[in-house]
Amino acid sequence: MSISHLSLVNQKLAYASALVALLNTSNYAPKSGSRLQQQALGDAAVFHMATALHFYLRELADHHHIKNLSAIHSIQDLAAVLQQADRASSESSELLSLVQTKDTWLNQLTLYYNQLSRSPEKPKEKKAFVHENLIELVELTDAEEFPSLHLTPELLTEWLDSFRALIIRQRETSAEY
Repeated sequence: MSISHLSLVNQKLAYASALVALLNTSNYAPKSGSRLQQQALGDAAVFHMATALHFYLRELADHHHIKNLSAIHSIQDLAAVLQQADRASSESSELLSLVQTKDTWLNQLTLYYNQLSRSPEKPKEKKAFVHENLIELVELTDAEEFPSLHLTPELLTEWLDSFRALIIRQRETSAEY
């Protein structure tokens, strides 16, 4: 097992935990001027958790003696590489199940992170010609700039606790073999 991946996972989770702790302090309690700070801290915590997941996937691949760790960027990548190497992994199966099951902590975390890192969509161009006798369609709702999931310190703590519990359990299980 690579010590560097293990320590990077722990480091990133510690960073996320520190950011959540900052969100819980009275200095960042909901005030009119602190909404931007709260969003920045929450988004940063999500970034560090997503980065911890990235390194954890590479830690799992290293444990299964996969050589090209840099090719693993997602849970799906890990599952595919393990399948190509004809290696079964209960850890990757569990992660895949969690990320694909709606409303699990890992599904919510990855959806939120993907929304944060997604490029804005190009606005639709209006056509230069107008058809007579047609009613023009106007969209009344604006697309949300930020993900619809409202990050709270409690939600982030739940994600962190679930992530840590999963890692501890999976590391203990793999150490037995």
